[in-house]
Amino acid sequence: MKRYGALPIVALAATQMLEQGERLSLSQALDGMKLEFGASDAALGGISAAMTVVGALGALPFGWLADRTRRTFLLAGAMGVWTVCMGLSALVPGLLLLYVARIGVGVVEANGPAAVSLLADYYPVQDRGRAMSRYQAGSAIGGGIGLGLGGVLIGAYGFRAGFWMWVPLGIGVTLLLLRVPEPVRGERDAGIAADLHEAEGADPRVHLDLPQPTRVGTLDYANATPRECLREVLRIRSMWFAALSLTISQFFLAALGYWGIEYFKRDFGLSEQAAGGYAVLLGLGAFAGLVGGGLLSDRLLQRGVLQARVLVPAVSSILATVTLLPALVATDLTVVAVFFFLSGVLVTLPVAPAEALMADVVPGGLRGRAASARSILRSVASTSPLLVGLLSDALDENLGLALALLSPLFAVGGGVMFLAARTYPADLAFVAAEAKRTHPVGSG
Repeated sequence: MKRYGALPIVALAATQMLEQGERLSLSQALDGMKLEFGASDAALGGISAAMTVVGALGALPFGWLADRTRRTFLLAGAMGVWTVCMGLSALVPGLLLLYVARIGVGVVEANGPAAVSLLADYYPVQDRGRAMSRYQAGSAIGGGIGLGLGGVLIGAYGFRAGFWMWVPLGIGVTLLLLRVPEPVRGERDAGIAADLHEAEGADPRVHLDLPQPTRVGTLDYANATPRECLREVLRIRSMWFAALSLTISQFFLAALGYWGIEYFKRDFGLSEQAAGGYAVLLGLGAFAGLVGGGLLSDRLLQRGVLQARVLVPAVSSILATVTLLPALVATDLTVVAVFFFLSGVLVTLPVAPAEALMADVVPGGLRGRAASARSILRSVASTSPLLVGLLSDALDENLGLALALLSPLFAVGGGVMFLAARTYPADLAFVAAEAKRTHPVGSG
């Protein structure tokens, strides 16, 4: 099978860098928008919720296009529009028009189905954890840029600088995506069992034998109706357990990413730059977690733990609640900093292995539409900034307490992830069988 080198993962990670980075620079602009537009916390939290609703609707056509068109061009076009919307966000004279511009950003950020579909076709199953880690690490890098550079620019030039700073980067990423090759859909899946045995670093004494598939596929993915595709996607139970787990866990994480800077400013009286500096600790922990989660799950898989992509997210999600509570209720900044770093590691450890799991169990011809269905479910998580804004208003703008009330959700998400253990091996075997059915020549 063709190897694509580093260019695809760099380009795809760059899209994550832009999307996450601008969200965190937006979080540092909240204070300026609150003063200029006279907005409440609930109104500011509603910006994220509006983006989420529109982004969830946008995931449907993006998912369909990801299974039908050249995905690299689809992503490049999306990032081009994203760049224009960022420029418009910097020019708006009031909150209503800012909502409109941000909704445009939300539509474009529904491009996840194309990226996930591409990653699964660039990299075989034994490498997907690491590939997803590198892809998701783009978020941490973007977060560092958004918090670091964003804090400096917003502090010096006002909140609009938090939008302008992303325009040249958006142009660069758009041009980079136009150079990325397009892989064949599903080509990597036929030899799943052999790939697991032959992976670099795999223990030759370990045998990861897949069970027989519990069902036989007959669907023509290229010409299937939306109803047929939905019925097929609903049968992939391990994917839905993983998606629900991430949705529950990331409900809190989305709120923390949106309100974290403001929390440090209000509860500890820090400046914009100082608050961003403490939040960078969460970003450093998040980077370690994003990279480490994929590496750890792949290493366990090579050592014979077939359920590694279930166990790593489940255990780390439960442990995250243990570190989040002291991070949010402590009054000493040193204690807060330590627990925020540990929390950053644990809350992001689940992401790469869970994303790899969801790519593993969906046939290649259906990955875009399956990812769009997951995006609609997971869009619920991005409404949490609005909920925290409402809670904060009800608690006399006590953001720390509002965030602390949501932190046990990580443990709930970890419990849900354990449910995927029963169905993951059979779903994985089904994908291998489907790849052989749809790519009979040269499969294996």
